[in-house]
Amino acid sequence: MVFSDKKRGMGRKVTVRDVAAAAGVSVSTASRVLSQNPSVNPEMARKVIKASAELGYTANVFARALRTRRTDSVGMVVPSISNTYFVAVVEAVEQVLAEQGRSLILCDARDSVETEAQRIEVLVQRMVDGLIVVPVTAYESVPAIEAAGDHVPVVLFDRWADCKRTDFVGADNQDGVRQSIDHLRELGAASIVYVGAEPLTSTAYERLKAFRDLVTDGADEPSTTLLGTFTAEWGERAARELLERDQLPDAIVCGADIIAFALLSTLRNAGVNVPDDVRVASFDGSMLSQLSVPRLTSVRQPIDAMAAEAVRLLDARHDDADRPASKSIFTPTLLTGASTTA
Repeated sequence: MVFSDKKRGMGRKVTVRDVAAAAGVSVSTASRVLSQNPSVNPEMARKVIKASAELGYTANVFARALRTRRTDSVGMVVPSISNTYFVAVVEAVEQVLAEQGRSLILCDARDSVETEAQRIEVLVQRMVDGLIVVPVTAYESVPAIEAAGDHVPVVLFDRWADCKRTDFVGADNQDGVRQSIDHLRELGAASIVYVGAEPLTSTAYERLKAFRDLVTDGADEPSTTLLGTFTAEWGERAARELLERDQLPDAIVCGADIIAFALLSTLRNAGVNVPDDVRVASFDGSMLSQLSVPRLTSVRQPIDAMAAEAVRLLDARHDDADRPASKSIFTPTLLTGASTTA
């Protein structure tokens, strides 16, 4: 930022020395206040803050980062910001950081491993204090994540990847699917179909495996699973495939809310009554799941607690880069709605 001084007839960058002179304090005192050192007398600190605001002083973030090894910013890369679940995750992480006076720099990988690698590299170059990454895939995302881990702490969120020196925060997918299946069976559902994503990510794999273990004793029965992507487009296509069958199942379990929203809409437009004709349950428990028509039964992940843990692990890794990698698994909760119980 440039400070314009008409008396001098020139524009120049405001320095700490200018702020100190305007506040009537020493340069060292002004420097301590501007670097948020709490040891300065409160009255002097107020004078420095007032002077810095009036002069339009902006700290050199990168110079400060070289001194403190921190920029008070965290980078985050998600597979697709169009997924309502990831929107909720970003909001939760941003809230945790904001409460600590830190900022979040968000990047969208657009479900592309190549784009993901580019975004990660840019964030490392921006000197972020750490990275929170939801990997696009379990294995192809590894090289870029591990390369970033050589420079900054990295925490994997929601999706596991085969990386070293990276902490992980996620939900117990098996328990979440079990809660859905138990709920549907208690309501009398005998035939249950799973609509999820191809097992290219840990969440897709774990939810699919849990369903197969619980419904088909681990066997791969194509009639009970429809696999595509974690997108609304796939939810619509899967619903149309089910409508083409001679008979709908008693219940459908969706691998993510974004699939379920489109599936519910397509079924409703085709004249199918949910839950009278077929019950629908899902996974994620995003805010929109409570606003869908009918209100969606969904497994809610404790996103706020998971976000706080991810930030905590980033800071712990920053303080001790050599500590063993850890996994923090959170238990989800089934929220029942009108999509399964009229």
